[in-house]
Amino acid sequence: MPESLISARGLTKKFGDFTAVDGIDFDVAKGESFGLLGPNGAGKSTTMRIIAATSRRTSGTISILGRDPEEHGPQVRAHLGVVPQQDNLDTELTVTENLYIYGRYFGLSKKFVNKKVEELLAFAQLEEKKDVKVEALSGGMKRRLTIARALVSEPDILMLDEPTTGLDPQARHILWDRLFRLKEDGVTLIITTHFMDEAEQLCDRLVV
Repeated sequence: MPESLISARGLTKKFGDFTAVDGIDFDVAKGESFGLLGPNGAGKSTTMRIIAATSRRTSGTISILGRDPEEHGPQVRAHLGVVPQQDNLDTELTVTENLYIYGRYFGLSKKFVNKKVEELLAFAQLEEKKDVKVEALSGGMKRRLTIARALVSEPDILMLDEPTTGLDPQARHILWDRLFRLKEDGVTLIITTHFMDEAEQLCDRLVV
């Protein structure tokens, strides 16, 4: 198996008497599309928060790029692109402004960000909407913009939490096409979903 970017053993998360994540083991290889499949409440989003170093595990071990996220949270997060379940874009800003400001937030140079924004507008198929405020976009366009924004810093791992929930079939398939392209480019993806067809289409391996 190729080099593992993420390795978890006995990963457990409890909230009081409730066990959200129950002793799971998994590895995610570089360039792989890895899926967390299950119904709502199955612990998928909780697992994602542990990986993203925003929630502490109760027991077990996890290594992200060779680091424990609890001990090296900022360093781990610097290598992650995170696409949450709910879009958290600035609706008062334009498409371009959302990408540009996010890139500058990471301390990236103006020259780099300007070039990256052009690339990501093309990737997200939003070139014709680049000067439109986010509030005027469709749900599918907002979702593609959220993914593009997560790619501004060229992360080693892109995490997508229920990426197509709430989208109509056409918007869903457009988004799948964009994710296929990322797979072809060798981007490591971690995807949570409760759609079996989505898991079959997008994921190389799954944990259920």
